[in-house]
Amino acid sequence: MTMPENLTTWRDARYDMPVSRQLERYNELAAKDASARARVELVARGTYDPARHGADDRPPLTVAEHIELLALAESIARTVRHPANVHHALLAGVTWADIAGIVDSDEPTVRRDYQQWADDQHDLNQRYPNLGMTAAEHTAATARAAQRATDA
Repeated sequence: MTMPENLTTWRDARYDMPVSRQLERYNELAAKDASARARVELVARGTYDPARHGADDRPPLTVAEHIELLALAESIARTVRHPANVHHALLAGVTWADIAGIVDSDEPTVRRDYQQWADDQHDLNQRYPNLGMTAAEHTAATARAAQRATDA
């Protein structure tokens, strides 16, 4: 799969390439950026040694590359931080308190976010019956989101 020519939003990356390719390209750009910044820093400190640090020119990222780096970072984050992971964890017995601690949030926030995701999944199912959450699954998810800590 090739890199889109004008990667300007996280959606461009998400829909045009698998996350493994996104990570590869992100790492490529991040390394280029770090290398260029390191050279600038070494030169500014007066400690740059071409024999030790390499004589190759290391140009900074272009504006387009910075945009691409940001878009890739957001797409990767949204992909790997998918709300379905919370759902599967809950089904496996992970508690709301554990989830809140893991994601560095609070229980009301993670419950609200889960409920929003479940609502969106149910809406999806209403439009496309083979996708999302059925009414019964949505009811169970809503009960799970409302479950008190003492009920768990």
